[in-house]
Amino acid sequence: MIIESIRLKNFRNYESLEAEFSKNINIFYGDNAQGKTNILESIFLSATTKSHRGSKEREMIRLGEDEAHIRLYMNKKNVGHKIDMHLKKNNPKGAAIDGLKIKRSSDLYGLLHVISFSPEDLQLVKNGPSERRRFMDMELCQLDRMYISNLMSYNKALFQRNNLLKQLSVNRELFPTLEIWNEQLVRYGKEIIESRKKFIEELNSISVAKHLRLSIISFP
Repeated sequence: MIIESIRLKNFRNYESLEAEFSKNINIFYGDNAQGKTNILESIFLSATTKSHRGSKEREMIRLGEDEAHIRLYMNKKNVGHKIDMHLKKNNPKGAAIDGLKIKRSSDLYGLLHVISFSPEDLQLVKNGPSERRRFMDMELCQLDRMYISNLMSYNKALFQRNNLLKQLSVNRELFPTLEIWNEQLVRYGKEIIESRKKFIEELNSISVAKHLRLSIISFP
């Protein structure tokens, strides 16, 4: 998979930018606040529809503008693809793959694989379990389409169950339907937990070897 080029319009500090990338290693360098991280953020956004900084859409639009556009060209398995992201200050963002608008963010996962290391990653250690679950969800959604389906089904069942619990206070006749949503939560929750467990086991096997190698190099 290769990112060939990216075009930005009114994204962060860029009024307009066109960047071509090498098939090998690319290095961005410059003074502070010139926009190096902004380019990386636009790539991450094109892969996941989210900012690795946790920024909202309006925060990524250039000051004084109402919209921002990102267009990324990539090649995967000798097939070219175009990803378009359209950010709007007062409306939900839009995305398209090869000119076809997608309805859900999950439709984009898995096309462009990205791994991001940034100061924000320290929150994995500093923050609570929810931050670590979010990290696993982001990685697994790029690797496994079934995980996306199970996660979406789980969240839908959880939303419906929570709404039902609120309604039970005024309508006890709905109580028998609670078991249906409980079963859904157990079913999809089990699949999610097993996928996360496998992910952690594989990550541990890699990280232990890497940590050992770094320790030997640092402390001969």
